[in-house]
Amino acid sequence: MNDETLRSAFESWEALSGTPEEFFAYESRWKRVIDEEAAIREAELRLEEAVQEAVQEAAFKTKKQMARNLLDMGMEVEKIAEATELDKQLVLDIQTEMRHR
Repeated sequence: MNDETLRSAFESWEALSGTPEEFFAYESRWKRVIDEEAAIREAELRLEEAVQEAVQEAAFKTKKQMARNLLDMGMEVEKIAEATELDKQLVLDIQTEMRHR
């Protein structure tokens, strides 16, 4: 057992052997610490999710731009879909959109 674990055990023992008011104060502090840690973890998870979504969106936009460039070069729709890993119908939609500009 390390020093931190031992210190924590002694602090817990001291808190539990106090008066009911001291015990209530200890429990309140403990709950606040746990709640703060949970809030921090929740924020970290939300941030990770937002970053992942942003990366996926950026990759999708990049693939669409690549499809536009390849269409401008005259490449076949099927080859573009294969190269960009975009759905063939999406490449056709991009092609139609480009013709209407």
